[in-house]
Amino acid sequence: MFCEVKNIFDPLNILNPGKIVSEQPQSIAANLRPLEVALNNQPASGSETAANRESALPTNALVPLHLNWDLAQLSQEANRCNGCGACRSQLNDVRMCPIFRVTPSEEASPRAKANLVRALLDGRLNSDLVAHDDFKAVADLCVNCHQCRLECPANVDIPKLMLEAKAAYVASNGLRPSDWLLARFDQLSGWGSKFSLLANWMISNRIARWGLEKMLGIAQGRKLPRFAARSFMRRAARRRLTRPTRRSERKVLYFVDTFANYHDPQLAEALVAVMEHNGVAVYVHPDQNPSGMGLISMGATEPARRWATQNVRILAEAVRQGYHIVATEPSTVLCLTHEYVNLLDDDDTRTVAANTSEACGYLWQLHQQGKLKLDFEPLAATIGYHQPCHIRALQIGSPAENLLRLIPGLGLQHIERGCSGMAGLWGLKRENYRNSLRAGWGLISKLRESTLQAGSTECSACKIQMEQGTTKPTLHPLKLLALSYGLIPSIASQLSARGEELVVT
Repeated sequence: MFCEVKNIFDPLNILNPGKIVSEQPQSIAANLRPLEVALNNQPASGSETAANRESALPTNALVPLHLNWDLAQLSQEANRCNGCGACRSQLNDVRMCPIFRVTPSEEASPRAKANLVRALLDGRLNSDLVAHDDFKAVADLCVNCHQCRLECPANVDIPKLMLEAKAAYVASNGLRPSDWLLARFDQLSGWGSKFSLLANWMISNRIARWGLEKMLGIAQGRKLPRFAARSFMRRAARRRLTRPTRRSERKVLYFVDTFANYHDPQLAEALVAVMEHNGVAVYVHPDQNPSGMGLISMGATEPARRWATQNVRILAEAVRQGYHIVATEPSTVLCLTHEYVNLLDDDDTRTVAANTSEACGYLWQLHQQGKLKLDFEPLAATIGYHQPCHIRALQIGSPAENLLRLIPGLGLQHIERGCSGMAGLWGLKRENYRNSLRAGWGLISKLRESTLQAGSTECSACKIQMEQGTTKPTLHPLKLLALSYGLIPSIASQLSARGEELVVT
């Protein structure tokens, strides 16, 4: 009877062929994964070593790897995906893959990425495919937000698989000119700060923005942050923060990100003020490089590894001198604690990862130890707080939100509308601009509600997106803490684009 119904409704046998009924019945084990997959999922024992397991892989899979693992570990990671489809979720209570939500095709799903890598490893696809633009198109659908890694039932590290895939493509073809420039956004911001008058005029001029779109691929409609006339590193040198402190107790090394350095030095100053108010000495190492997260996300692992090597050298030495590393940018913290470990295999890298914290997370730990000062002045405002994806990826809870709830009089609404859709440099690109806004529309529409005076988030990319669709400002939680402490009163004027100042009572 099943066969008759199947033949009536599916005469060409294109709907799940071989399932339920078949003209050629198969055994239960007919379509299981190859035996070497099962072996790769088992720890090496006895004479079975990683080298032996690698030799069992097809020869066409033996392509150079660019991250800190071998082919056996790569195969094991890819084969942990069981195809359950949880990564295709559109539910509001999960953040699983913001790109799949706006482009719900199978290739956009995280499991498709694991299937792609698995097909390369088992020989169904030729390894030459890694140099093809179609391969890059699928890999680029991963924006390194790490939400699938957190919410996948099998905990498959899709971001790492796709970083390896992007690195393989870049090793074969190099970066496209626009990608090459965007990957060096840190240096571009440095030049923009040096020539801030010209740069700020360019980002507000329609003709200049047309040129930026043609040259860098940055969407004309994207609101860009203004450049500061003087970087925070220059200010830190004047304040002698670039000299090691003589204190022996609580002290931190502030790893300065690009946004705080060249676009919002007041954020960095807020961090220093809040830390010193709580008896924590701040040191800014003068030789630190940018974290290189932009390079890593685009697959340019070799220049990123050079930056990481220098950063790890100076940061590990600082840790040995008693410093704890803090940063105000979540992607920077994730880079130091997660991505550097993927690039470098040494004890210093693991030492840096173990002794790095997001700034609000560090302050919340102080509060839990009873060492955070609570002399906050009341703030009469209602703020909408958005938790960035990379804060979730750090798996530290929501320390910034917890800190803001300590401020008396401050109304705080947690906005859970998924990813902001910006995804770092991804949302700057012309080809991604519309999808970026679609992904973040839930957050933007919530911020437009009249009950909220401003937004707050730790992530600079999320801040750019939150201010894209509304006139309301978005402030880092540290700025609100500094304001409530009475350390930087001028922050109050930023809380309304309409010129209404926050009342500090």
